[in-house]
Amino acid sequence: MTMPIIALIGRKNVGKSTLFNKLTQKNDSLISPYPGSTRDRQYGFFQCKNFKSILIDTGGIDELHNNKNETIQSSIFYQTNLAIKESDILLYITDKRAHQSTSDNEIIKNLVKTEKKHIFFIINKIDNVKNLINNSLWEYPFYYTKHIMFISAMHGYGIKNLIKQLFLCIAKNKIGHNKNNLLNHIHKKILHSKNNTKKIKSTNNKIICTKLHTELPIIKKTEKNAVTLAIVGCPNSGKSTLINYILKTNRVIADSAPGTTRNSTSIPIIYNKQKYILIDTAGIQKNRNTTEKIYTLKTYQIIKTAQIVLFLNDISMGISNKDLQLLHFILKNSAALIIAINKWDKISKTSQHTIKQSLYNKIHFIHYTKIYFISALYGTGIKKLFQSIHNTHLNSIKNITTTKLISILYAATTKVPPPPFNKSKQIKLKHIHIGKNNPLTFIIHGPHANKLPKHYQQYLKNFFYRTLKITGILLHIYFKNTAKSLLNKK
Repeated sequence: MTMPIIALIGRKNVGKSTLFNKLTQKNDSLISPYPGSTRDRQYGFFQCKNFKSILIDTGGIDELHNNKNETIQSSIFYQTNLAIKESDILLYITDKRAHQSTSDNEIIKNLVKTEKKHIFFIINKIDNVKNLINNSLWEYPFYYTKHIMFISAMHGYGIKNLIKQLFLCIAKNKIGHNKNNLLNHIHKKILHSKNNTKKIKSTNNKIICTKLHTELPIIKKTEKNAVTLAIVGCPNSGKSTLINYILKTNRVIADSAPGTTRNSTSIPIIYNKQKYILIDTAGIQKNRNTTEKIYTLKTYQIIKTAQIVLFLNDISMGISNKDLQLLHFILKNSAALIIAINKWDKISKTSQHTIKQSLYNKIHFIHYTKIYFISALYGTGIKKLFQSIHNTHLNSIKNITTTKLISILYAATTKVPPPPFNKSKQIKLKHIHIGKNNPLTFIIHGPHANKLPKHYQQYLKNFFYRTLKITGILLHIYFKNTAKSLLNKK
């Protein structure tokens, strides 16, 4: 199967992400009326008639040369430039105001001159396509080029014609790569290249991931045994820095300015023979506008669906009220949690013990969760962190039978019987079973089971944690009042 690679590039706020979502038929790219919402590269599959293609959404650029005065903008340029180099076809997106833009003209001239690729010029945000095609073509700086398309990505005008022209271009020029051969070639290139050999030799763990081609398989769909690992935290906690260290490349934009990551980015990797999908999320912060609310809601949605959540905290900022709110949300909605305290390299050895005690006091409500002190910048503690992630994954796939649960419940209630209800009525816990696996949920039945006091509920939860050895898993237990007659029928 051939896999053409198509990149969407253009100025800020011209509709690249809207077109990306329209072609991939998903809402993975963030759409916003505010310029510059997209920053990192976003990947998706796009079915172009007979050809399954890879589509890359990129951040907006105002020029095709690096602006050294703006750190974030230069990083966006770097990410966009990588997408250009990796692609077979470029879709340069602009809007109906392109004839007023000098930057469009400059970028287009450079692309035509330097990139020996198939380039389509897409004029977006058009309401009346037919009239513009016939009457307004001469107004645009690239009227002399071969592939010019007028569309409305939001309303779908011109999309069918765009797909048709892309299909003809791919078929005529035989564009694309054999997926399996391409992956094998890239993996070998990573392992044997001069730049990456030193990096891989510097650790005992084998990391396979670089740029686009190792990201070709969307593991959520094609690899059932991949572990989704969502990295969450407040702004500037080091999420993107951690991912870049793991990948040994600047895959996502990391900057000292809070809120640098906006849209969530999914990156498949292989670490120590285990497949993962790393999800870099937007930092949870006070929402100042509608777009930031969307960032936050998307992060919360990811927390609910990820197999493991890695909560990252900047130790120099301490545990804030926003951190505590986020942790409470994770405990209620996620399947597994690991905590990493970042920027530990900034803390002197004489202060470490005091800071740890203060930290433990603030998150005293979290039990049976591993806490690691790391430096995402220098890689300190990353190896142990990933070992814990792997162990947590193994805990999450343990086969827990109903028979085993009943046996543990009996042992727990025998050791410490449930306290009486209203001093006369005895609470008897008769049956237990798994309600669901993600998050792991036990349901315990018995007369007046829902009247158990909180301290005994916690005792049972601790007993199950210790017996099953499921550290890191966020166990939920519900108590259901069931009459004796119904229990006897079970």
